[in-house]
Amino acid sequence: MVEAVGWDMYDPRLTLKANVKQYFDDGTTVYAIAIGDCCYIDGNGLIQLSDADKSTVHGCALMAAVGGDELTLVTHGRLRMVTAQTPGDDIKSDNTEADGGGEPPSTTNATGSVCGYAISAYLVWVHVTYTSTVHVAA
Repeated sequence: MVEAVGWDMYDPRLTLKANVKQYFDDGTTVYAIAIGDCCYIDGNGLIQLSDADKSTVHGCALMAAVGGDELTLVTHGRLRMVTAQTPGDDIKSDNTEADGGGEPPSTTNATGSVCGYAISAYLVWVHVTYTSTVHVAA
């Protein structure tokens, strides 16, 4: 599992705000998003986790949130990691997990959309661009 600690720096002018989707598709499990998780905004304007169904990345979570909360997605910034990364390698969204299995971007586990690169073992540069919003099939 890939984990992030927090944001070293981000530009608030390059963020997006929306509400988190209330429940997973089962209709009973409340959505939970951790800091740094790769997310996208769905057709209803709600934030969901990037996963095997949708590896698109519109931003990474500024903080933890649950269904119904307003959440800020960071599109450009330095994200501190708990899980070691390979410096210089692209970071990608996780598109291997099933419904709601999103994680922070990674150089190691992820095979989804490119959304930045690793600066050092525990620091990544999140840089969401047009290519980050293209879905990559699992």
